[in-house]
Order: sequence, then C-alpha cells, then structure tokens
Amino acid sequence: MLTVNHFLQLAPFKTFKLVAGANGLENDITGVNILDNPNASDWLSAGELLITSGYFFSENTEIQKRFIQRFKEINCSAICIKPHIYLKGIPQSMRDLANELALPIIEIPYGIAFSKIMNIVMGEISGRMNERNQASLAIHSQFFEISLHGGGMKKIAASLAKMVQNPIVLIDSDWSVIACNDNKHPLIQETIKKIGNTFTFPIEIFTDLPINFERIKKPITRPFFFAEKEYPCVIVPVYFDTVHYGFILVVQIERPLIDFDYIALENGSMAFALEQIRLFEIERTENRIRRDFFDHLLSGQIKDLDALATYDTPIDPTLNYTVLILSLQKSGIQTDSLMKKKQAEDRIMKSLLSSLTSYTANRFPHLHLFSRKNQLVLLLGTDPKSSAFKTHNELSDTAERIRMYLEQQGPAEREFFCTIGSTLPILELAQSFEEAKKVIQLLENDSKEEKIYFFDDVYFDSFLVDSISKEQGKKFYTHYLDMLLTYDLENKTNFTLTLKAYLAHHLNIATTSRALFIHRNTLLYRIKKIKMLLPVVLDQEKNTFALQLALRLYDLHH
Repeated sequence: MLTVNHFLQLAPFKTFKLVAGANGLENDITGVNILDNPNASDWLSAGELLITSGYFFSENTEIQKRFIQRFKEINCSAICIKPHIYLKGIPQSMRDLANELALPIIEIPYGIAFSKIMNIVMGEISGRMNERNQASLAIHSQFFEISLHGGGMKKIAASLAKMVQNPIVLIDSDWSVIACNDNKHPLIQETIKKIGNTFTFPIEIFTDLPINFERIKKPITRPFFFAEKEYPCVIVPVYFDTVHYGFILVVQIERPLIDFDYIALENGSMAFALEQIRLFEIERTENRIRRDFFDHLLSGQIKDLDALATYDTPIDPTLNYTVLILSLQKSGIQTDSLMKKKQAEDRIMKSLLSSLTSYTANRFPHLHLFSRKNQLVLLLGTDPKSSAFKTHNELSDTAERIRMYLEQQGPAEREFFCTIGSTLPILELAQSFEEAKKVIQLLENDSKEEKIYFFDDVYFDSFLVDSISKEQGKKFYTHYLDMLLTYDLENKTNFTLTLKAYLAHHLNIATTSRALFIHRNTLLYRIKKIKMLLPVVLDQEKNTFALQLALRLYDLHH
C-alpha cells in the first residue's frame, strides 16, 4: 500500500516539504483528487491525497480550520497545497490543527503541475491494486454467504460492524431503523427516537445535509455528537437498479475508516439492498395471496361455506363481519413528482401493512387485513349475538385505535380516515365492502374533518346518488337555487351557506346566528335577501324540505 511517507520518498517529490501532521505519515493513499471548489468536499473519498491551490480558503482562518476538520472526518490521507498563488504561505493555524489531527500538510514547490502529481501517484497505486482486489473478493464472499442463507439485516449489521470496527446503523429510505449493532455504545437508547412501534433515526442532527443528497450515491461524512463528543459519521446511500433502499451509518467512535472499510461498506450496501428486495418480495407475495382470497370473498365469488372451507384462512364463519377501509388522506410526502410520490406511498403502505399486522395480531384476534393501493382493507369479526349498539361501539373503538396507531408511525402531517360498511354474515360481506367504498366515493370532495364514517351515516346521500341521475339532480337544485347561487357568485356573498344553516336549525334565528357567529340583525338581513332570491316561500314546510334536498344535491355534485 502506498503511504504518505512512501509518496514523499519518490524521486519526483523529493523537493516536496512536509510542514505539518508528521504523525500521519503512515496514512495509506488509495487515490488522488484535485480540490479547488468549496462545494465538492462531499465527492471526496477516504484515503485520497488532496491537491489544491488553497483558493477557496485563502482569506478566512475559520474556513481553513473547517476544511481541515472536514478532510480529517473524511479520512483523507494528506493535503498537498501549492502556496505563493493564493496563499502567501501555509498559515500557522492550519499547521497547528493538522498536527493535532495527524493530517499531513505537504507544500508543493512552485512550478510543479498538478497533473504530474496525479499521474505518478495513480501509477504507483495501480501496482498495488491486487491486494485491494483480493480483500474485496473476500468481503464479497462473506456477504454472499449471509444473503444465501437468509442471515437478515441484523447479521448484515453485525458483520459490517465487525469489519469496520465501529457502530453500524441500517436505516430505510424514511430514516426508520432496520438494524443496529452498537454493542459498546448504546446509540439506540441515546439517539434513536421511538414513534409508536417504529424506531426512527433523527436526521435533523445532521444540520448541513445537501438537498436530495442520497442521489450522490456515494458516502458523505458529517459530525455526530455522542456522549458530549463529536465523531465523524459516514452516511452511505444504498441503491440498487436506481431504487433507493436506505442508508448505512457508520459512527467512527473506535477508529477512522480506511480504504478496506469502504470496500466492506460497498459490499454491505449491496447485501442490504438484496435483503430489502427479498423481504419486499416475500411481503408482496403474501399480500397477493391474502388479497386474491379477499377479492374472491368481497366480490361475492364464494357462494357457500363449503367453498369457503377450501381456502386456508383463519376466517371464522360463525361470526358476523364488517369491512373497514383505512385510506391515506395526507401522506406527508414533499415532492412535485407524481412517480416519486407513488413510489413513496407504496413504500409507506408496505411498511404500515407489516407493522399493523404485528400490532393487531394479539390485540384483535378476529381482524384480518390486506392492502390495496393507498388503502388498508380490514375485516373485523364480531359476535352475531351482540346488540347493534355494542357492535357499533366496538367498530368505532377498533377503527379509532388503528387509525391513531397508523398516524403515529410517521410524520405529524400523515392522516388516515376510515369508512365502515354494514355488519353482515361472512357470505354477504361483498355488500359491506361495496358500502365502505361507496362512503369513500361520497366523501371525495369532503374536507373529512371527521375521521370515521359509517355507511349508515351517509345512507340518505347514497340513496340520492343511486336514485337521481346527475342531470336530474342538477335540474332539481337549479330550479330552487339558481338565483341564489348566481347572486353569491356575482357579489361574493355566502347566502347559500346561510340558508343551509338556517334550515339545519329549523328556521330558528337565535340558534342559527350563534352557529354562524353573526349578530341576530345580520342574520335577519340575510334571510330577507334570501327570501327575495328563492322561487318558493321559505317558511312553508314542503318548501323547506325541497330546499334542503336541493342543497344536498348541489353538494353531492360539486
């Protein structure tokens, strides 16, 4: 392996001068890079010999110190600086910090071309590549054995931690912790947050991560504070075939990473991705099997109990069942790309299905679930001898507990709402499923301030939609409300909403004004204007019902 000491002894570099960091002369050089861009430090790799004119840190002592610190965090082998152009000399503050960090600083004589240094160093390194290739092959074999025998994420984390001799944390693309190996240092207890049944790594501790930095597809290094000390943390994005599966985090508590450690991380990231693919495929297959059975059941294809018995399912035919559909209302995903949003939502639903299956297993023994797009479909079994009131309360309680659990598994802005069909014998469950879907359809344009909706609560609306065509409905509400709607539109008033509230409170001025938070006289003025805009006498009972129906049809079609 080419070391900094060997580099300085090469004939072309005899005139190079070591000015600081003599304790780092045995650092291995695994590559060479020219750096004259302050934003390019994330593209550096461990073991690289850096060549620079010092242009981007020539005028500021604090910037000089910050970059020296960053180069050490990355574990660069040495820094070769050509002064006299932008730096009149290598500042003492830089030398002092380099001595403290054992990071060699080498002064390049004036007139030596950067390209010459690169060519000679790369020529020396190429002669030492066989050792590196042998190490890479051995590491690859270890991870291949883990993948072949289904060792899982814990085994991958343990093997990586042993190879790099530092704590390892494996994290998915949403920064949920998959596995952690930190036997000597309790990172999981000190740093990782628990949200519901999920452990999440606090990404906010890395204050200067580039936007979408995972697209760089290479390790970057950031400071990590643990036990009141700062340690370099290497963050490795895990990709396979353009799909981002997560990150490997290495906190360099025991020792800095060397070139062979990055070989281990590269092979470990491949094992990570393949294990994720394997787990996703198993889960997808299991969910497809469940979904196929439930599709047959919920479409009415299973006609009798003998046919039901042919399926290997824990469904209890002696119970009544109810379909609950939990729909993802707000995902908390921040992206303008529809494709990326769908991919992220698919990952969310897979993760939620897995965690919800574990959560409900012992708490709700007669509950069965599967996923469909951005929905979770649940079948809840209840005692057919229970009263309607008791069954309703059990359904409400179960739906709310599950809804809250799902929302606690992610960011605060993630929201679900639940629709619930009728409770029926198992062979009639297709009706319950259609009812739960119908509620979703009726709520399409609703703000969904409530989070749980029973089909019975919207039965009247369902009847209207099924019985009155869109054309007939529009003709009906136009007959009663056309002048009022036009007046609101042209004058930017809200008389239609006032009429709805007035009818809902049975034409009571006092309760309507309180509900609308307006003065009684204001309401009287509005009612007077509304009466002038309606084609019927507002106070007659047959007309109040017709107006309520017109308002409901208007809402259903807008």
